[in-house]
Amino acid sequence: MKRILIVATTSYAGMGPYVASIVNNFTIDDDVHYFFLDYEDDYYRKNVKIELHEKSLFFKYPNSPLNKLKWLLTNDYPYDGAILRLCQEKHIRLVHYINGFPSKKMAKKFSALGIEVLGTVHDLKMHEQNKSFYKMWFRNISWKRLLNSFDACPYLVTNSRSQYEEIKTKHPRKEISYHSFPSLVTSEIASGNDVPVELMNLDKPYILFFGRIEEYKGLNLLVDAFLSCETINSEYYLVIAGSGELKSKSVLSSRIVMLNRYIKDSEIACLYKNASAVVYPYISATQSGVLTLAFFFGTPVLASDVPFFKDSIENDDVGLLFRSGNVEDLVVKLKIILKKNRNTMSVAQKELYYKNYDGNAIREKLLEIYSHEN
Repeated sequence: MKRILIVATTSYAGMGPYVASIVNNFTIDDDVHYFFLDYEDDYYRKNVKIELHEKSLFFKYPNSPLNKLKWLLTNDYPYDGAILRLCQEKHIRLVHYINGFPSKKMAKKFSALGIEVLGTVHDLKMHEQNKSFYKMWFRNISWKRLLNSFDACPYLVTNSRSQYEEIKTKHPRKEISYHSFPSLVTSEIASGNDVPVELMNLDKPYILFFGRIEEYKGLNLLVDAFLSCETINSEYYLVIAGSGELKSKSVLSSRIVMLNRYIKDSEIACLYKNASAVVYPYISATQSGVLTLAFFFGTPVLASDVPFFKDSIENDDVGLLFRSGNVEDLVVKLKIILKKNRNTMSVAQKELYYKNYDGNAIREKLLEIYSHEN
């Protein structure tokens, strides 16, 4: 098999656990090297297993406003030179951008060196956004540049069955592959025992929303459903755990507990283990790892019926689905999920988790994909 370089260009917004959970299944004997872009928190250096460090380059680059501005003005990545030098030094024949894509300029440099490029497609379409003008402007520029880079990449892989079919239809000349979405449960998440300070004085059980707050995740729908149902909000709190902008004034309700901040990996176990249910009211989702958290910790899960969740929630034993965007159906299904036998559902979820989220199976599939690119 040709020598591979896996490139991870961000650990932001769930990408850190995604990358670490895939990479940590490789062994030192696999002919694979690694390039990690690390921010101030050194996420990859801390979470990539030690035995792979000797085959890894951790490139430190602060995720600062100044560095973002430099990228906006130049469309150059400061780490491109380091990647090219690593490719030449290690005689790399295929580069796998596990998040992000190389620029067209970088793709031409790879081609000149006889290096193939494989890119993981996380989102084929831009999710719904409702942010400040500056953030939307930055997001739109980023998206246009991502699409240009996408066009320059002949080999693609995705973790969404529906997205896989759509890419094959829209881009028949590209080589498209699929492997299952990895579990986001890292060792630190699995063994975490920190209790968020915001939960210490709760006097009744709670329903959980977990994840960065974005418009496409439909959190406003969940807030409306929760506050509209007296039989639910009189018995439960709604805990919203994740940073982001939620413009609805409804979150000021005393029945809603906000953890509007970065949630440490060591706090996630407590959030899920003690929740009566977790709700993912997404308006759109091409792929997401949040279900793996619910399945691993045995937390009753209610999700919208967008394609990715429909593919993953195989039956009512492991979770429930509601009609996406429908507040009334969300209330009905929330009442049902809160009455489900947690122990029975937990057993079914654990079985599904260990059946579908086998990290070694993902490693084997990627090695197969690497060997076929030529």
